[in-house]
Parts: sequence; C-alpha cells; structure tokens
Amino acid sequence: MRMQKEEKIVVVLLLMALGSLAVAFWAFGPEEGGLDSSSDSLSQKDAGLSVDGMVLEITPTKSGGNLLLKLDSTQLPIFIPARASAKELQARIKVGDRVKIRGTVSAFQGKEELVIYRQADVQVLST
Repeated sequence: MRMQKEEKIVVVLLLMALGSLAVAFWAFGPEEGGLDSSSDSLSQKDAGLSVDGMVLEITPTKSGGNLLLKLDSTQLPIFIPARASAKELQARIKVGDRVKIRGTVSAFQGKEELVIYRQADVQVLST
C-alpha cells in the first residue's frame, strides 16, 4: 500500500515539528548546554535549600501581608508569602528563636532570596 501525496506531506510536517521540539528542548532545557547553565545558583533553585539559624529580624512587607526574615546563618533574605500563612508564622516566631527553614532560591528585583511555600517548611527548633 502506497501513501498518497497528502499523506507524505503530513508525515514530513510531523517530523519537522518533532525535530523543532527536540532542538528547543535541547537549547532551553535545564541540563548542560542550556541557556541558563552558567549560573551556579540555578542548581540550588531546582533542588531547594534548607537552612537553620537564629532569627535576627522579622519584617512585614509594606503590602500583601508577606513576611521577610533574616537569619544569622545566611545572607539570603527569607520571603514568606501570605499564602504560606505568614501571619501565623509571625505570631509563632520571635527574634532570637532558632529555626530550620526549607525553601527555594528565587530572584526578586535582581537579588536572590529563599522563598517558603508552606507553613510546614518553617520549624522552630528552640525559643
């Protein structure tokens, strides 16, 4: 059984589309050879980061009900969005508490910060 001219055209177009997708995946993928592979901090973004330390500062944001923490063990500011129960965490955490925080490194206005997505990602170790 031979393919008709239209069927051959469809097969060629499908192969071209698959080839284009493969090239795009290779060029924009997170593996080596991708456009963003030069930054070492991107591997931290994918894997997440866990830090523990003493709370030095607790600052509510000016709008949105979010919270920013500073720990003695890291330079990264820790951002807790309102949807991650920032108000409840603010009532539970005090300056001087020792905490363990798990989050994802993200960029905000050109600077990296540790972003928390769930209230359970913040554990108070001692007060």
